[in-house]
Amino acid sequence: MYRRILFAGLALLFVSLPLFSQVLFVPGFNQAYSDSHGYWGRYRMGTNGCPDRIETAGCLITSLAAVLDYYEIKLTIPAAESCTGNARTGMDPGIVNDWLRAHGGYGRCATDHTGDCCLEWTAIPAGVSLVDHENRATTGTDSNSRLLIDHALAHGYPVIAGVHWGAHCHGTTAKTKNCHWVVITGKLGSTYLITDPYNRDKHDPYGVRTTLNRGVFGRYTIDRFVVVKGPVPIQKGEMIRLSLPAAPAFGKMAVTLSASTGGDYLIFIQIADPNGDVHYLRRMGAANLEMLPSPVRASLLPTPIRLFPGKNVIGWIDTQEEPRGTYTLLVRLEDPHRSGITVATAIAEYTLGNKTATAASSTEWGIGIAIGAALLITLATILIVLAAKP
Repeated sequence: MYRRILFAGLALLFVSLPLFSQVLFVPGFNQAYSDSHGYWGRYRMGTNGCPDRIETAGCLITSLAAVLDYYEIKLTIPAAESCTGNARTGMDPGIVNDWLRAHGGYGRCATDHTGDCCLEWTAIPAGVSLVDHENRATTGTDSNSRLLIDHALAHGYPVIAGVHWGAHCHGTTAKTKNCHWVVITGKLGSTYLITDPYNRDKHDPYGVRTTLNRGVFGRYTIDRFVVVKGPVPIQKGEMIRLSLPAAPAFGKMAVTLSASTGGDYLIFIQIADPNGDVHYLRRMGAANLEMLPSPVRASLLPTPIRLFPGKNVIGWIDTQEEPRGTYTLLVRLEDPHRSGITVATAIAEYTLGNKTATAASSTEWGIGIAIGAALLITLATILIVLAAKP
């Protein structure tokens, strides 16, 4: 009996691991991709005569393009600035390269013998913010780095990581760190999932989805990693996602609701202020969202609001006169034909400081509940096993 319970508990734990893992659906590009015209792999990077090409040195800008695509950011390149000679709009490594070349996105590195070939992190396209960290472990990932990466993934933020493998990057250099750049997209158990931007199949425009332990060049160790924050898009299987600016300015702050499908809904928005008091928001005048003085339940508008697939700005919050601290928004969609029936929920928070304001869309509530459930199940299994011992 003891063995049966133990095996059942272990099986339940291992089965639950994939279910409670966070995976971001980050599209991945192949830096080495070349079509019949050589786009985009064979095009030159950098400025001032930099000899590098995307296929050999473009892992970082290819990873950046993947993350910008995840955040649904599109860039427009006029014909005069396009490596193809044609105006282009969208997102891929070639477009990012053209944009960086035209907007001071490349600078000189110590390793550059000719031209400006290195990404200027402060000159990337608008719409995202970056937080830079170092992994201080010589092998594996230190506990603080794991915590930071896990926290970012739980909030829906992908991580661009510089990695190395072996003693040197390759046989022609003594460089030992940040030899290659990849996108960390999730975690399965204790293993980080990545999109490796180098795919040896040059006819495939997509990167290789794998793990840090099985990168294209070997077993990767993280050196430097950059958390890329932005308005988190709706994920597979979700109906709505609430987005707030990555760094809301004092004044008007847009509240954006991304929907996977359209429809008419009664929208309820609860707001918890820094003191923990909860109120409902009502849309007034020119889409201004105002806090009702009474905590009595009230919809954003008395009549249903039509949501369209994609991003919908549902109103603006005036942050100028609000007390400093952290606010939490909870959105519920209700079926207008069935009173009180909630069809979807989403949550996000923002923080007003003395001089600056920060915001973060949160997906960790559902993940936290799932992880908590897994821990409770595991704890219950252990207790049963202990109780069954003779």
